[in-house]
Amino acid sequence: MKVVYKPGNAYEEINCYDFREFEHGVVLRNEDGYNIGYVPHEILSHIEPHEEEAVSFESDADDE
Repeated sequence: MKVVYKPGNAYEEINCYDFREFEHGVVLRNEDGYNIGYVPHEILSHIEPHEEEAVSFESDADDE
């Protein structure tokens, strides 16, 4: 997944495998479970999955 944050005037991105949310921010982890970074909630913009990680949902139109 990609974590997007804004520490100043420009947006930054960090690719990570997983994250853990805490009271003051999120801790980013790699595939081996090691912490690779920390982003405070104050500068966190959003977290988005990579294309291969995206989850598709069934449409309500199938219920007709």
